[in-house]
Amino acid sequence: MIRFTFFFLLLGTTSCLDFGDDLELTNEEITDEGLAEVTHRTGIAFPEGAIGLGYLFLSSGIDDALALKAWIPDDERLDFLKNEIFEKGDKSKCSLQIGRDRAWWKLDELKERVDRKMDLPKGRFVECALGKENGKWTVYLSWMST
Repeated sequence: MIRFTFFFLLLGTTSCLDFGDDLELTNEEITDEGLAEVTHRTGIAFPEGAIGLGYLFLSSGIDDALALKAWIPDDERLDFLKNEIFEKGDKSKCSLQIGRDRAWWKLDELKERVDRKMDLPKGRFVECALGKENGKWTVYLSWMST
């Protein structure tokens, strides 16, 4: 009887959780406001002229997560590397798994690659890789809230 009661209590508790919808955007669908939202969540600032190439926000599970691919102007690379993650983050190679099954996610093609990982406040985590892809400075970023 106790197991039966516990089962329904657990079922009632978990069924009340409200999850959001997942969102995927590509190219021109990613606005400057969208990049600003990524900055708000991750602390990574994008320079003027950055162009979003792919964006995936997962909110249908318990923990939110996002993946982003963007180009940054050649002359903004050094300023982009002044983001805290590149100055203080862990220098080990990023795994960046959140966007891996998307057609626009080609992390393994990066040349001259710089990787960083960083724990953020409130159980959040961010990884970022910057390198050249097709001759352009390309950023791959993943963020998760645990």
